[in-house]
Amino acid sequence: MKISSIIKWFFLITLLILYMLPVYYAIISSFKSLGEIYSYPPTIIPKVFTLKAYKEAIQGQDLLTYLKNTLFVAIVATVITVVVCVMGGYGLAKGTFLGKIVLNRVVVMTLFVSAQVIMVPLFVMIKNLGLINSLWGLIIPAVYTPTGMFTAIQYMKEIPDEILESAKIDGANEWQIFWRIVFPLSKPLVAALSIFSFTWRWNDFVLPLLVVNKRSLYTLQLALATIQGEYGGTPWNVILAFSTLTIIPTLIIFLLFQRFFMRGIMAGGLKY
Repeated sequence: MKISSIIKWFFLITLLILYMLPVYYAIISSFKSLGEIYSYPPTIIPKVFTLKAYKEAIQGQDLLTYLKNTLFVAIVATVITVVVCVMGGYGLAKGTFLGKIVLNRVVVMTLFVSAQVIMVPLFVMIKNLGLINSLWGLIIPAVYTPTGMFTAIQYMKEIPDEILESAKIDGANEWQIFWRIVFPLSKPLVAALSIFSFTWRWNDFVLPLLVVNKRSLYTLQLALATIQGEYGGTPWNVILAFSTLTIIPTLIIFLLFQRFFMRGIMAGGLKY
């Protein structure tokens, strides 16, 4: 093996260890007692493995309700987002309508708008629509994502125009071309958008904090933020156990779609 390859792999493995060490410590600490978490020096492996924190996280919290709310928001928002972004990306990449260039530039401009900037007008719009304390108030604002639309546009540009023209010559209309040709060719894009959207909605905290104040409508992230106040202190073992449980669904989604995810990201970022 060449010296350059050894240096490259050593650098990558070092970065991997540095990145994964906090994740490992957070997960392994969820199996510790609260006293051991506060002990110094910190222990890399728990002296005594205990599931007490997980029992408190599951039994002491209405976990199933929070999980149901979060899954509903994440899944419904992801499905709508994928459909909107794929259809919008196809139209903006392959369409010939007036104003196409302007709309493409608007999509790029929205990439530079911080979420914090639109929080106040977004809250006003949600309130005027009567979506406060409604799970749809968490879904509808998430339908359009600048990153998702931008990625979809770049991906659609890679689909050869010859394929679409051949379909038109054979008598297919735009709707048939999209569902029978474009959408099947967009599986990597769909996988990438699904992972991104699901992760964003699953981990979202700010929007639920603005929209929801009924405990029965809490998402996992919002419920996690309330644990500290309920216990009167900082039960880090319970918080870490709760956090570990919230990681599992997104990890499963990524492992299932990682091959398509990488293809979608690479294809979506080839050119603009």
